[in-house]
Amino acid sequence: MLILAIETTGKHASTAVIDSDGKYFCAESTNEMSHLREIIDLSDKALSNAGKSKKDLSHVAVSIGPGSFTGIRIGIATAATLGQMLNIPCVGVSSLEAMSTGISCDERYKSCELIVPMINARRHQIYAGVWQNGTKLPLKKLNEDRQYMIEEMTKLLSSEYKDKICLTGDGIDAYEEILKKEPGNYILADENIRYQSAKNIAMLAAIKVKAGEEVSYNNLTPDYMRLTEAEQRLREGTLSSRIKNL
Repeated sequence: MLILAIETTGKHASTAVIDSDGKYFCAESTNEMSHLREIIDLSDKALSNAGKSKKDLSHVAVSIGPGSFTGIRIGIATAATLGQMLNIPCVGVSSLEAMSTGISCDERYKSCELIVPMINARRHQIYAGVWQNGTKLPLKKLNEDRQYMIEEMTKLLSSEYKDKICLTGDGIDAYEEILKKEPGNYILADENIRYQSAKNIAMLAAIKVKAGEEVSYNNLTPDYMRLTEAEQRLREGTLSSRIKNL
């Protein structure tokens, strides 16, 4: 098994190669939103770090979202192209699940009972979910991954969960002042582990491969968690037209 993992849903693109022994070889961009320009070079760099080439790959994995719509499309298109070109299966991984997995593997957060990844969706909105912390992967999901208002999520956490909670993701950056004002036993993840990482995608992809959870390159499906702005406008325009015609 040799998996190339691609992460393009956050600000910084990254790639990772994981082998059958569980060893990781990573490459990450320091530039923001440069995914299209750098993702191929990052893939080659991770493979070079592993002493491998594309022909050695058994699978290609990719973060399918949620996150940047453009980033999701770039990642899936890259993974699908590699899958087709190399005739190897693909693995789609949730960015939220991968972020939770990264926190669960860090000793600094072992005292936290829950992990809540929050990706900024703007206008007081986040993509988020709640996961039970633990050493066994995959982690147990405690509620639906979906789009929330930040106030809705803090209310949910304070009313239904009394345990120590680790919050992670760039939703913290966007809404930290709101989080500080809300009741809750929160710990904010350090910035060096807070964001999306291809290493976590690779870790979950290896588990999924062993469980037989792989797809053909043409069956990779993005998880935007909401309509794009263009789709929203189209739907609103269609609805307005129907109302006028009543």
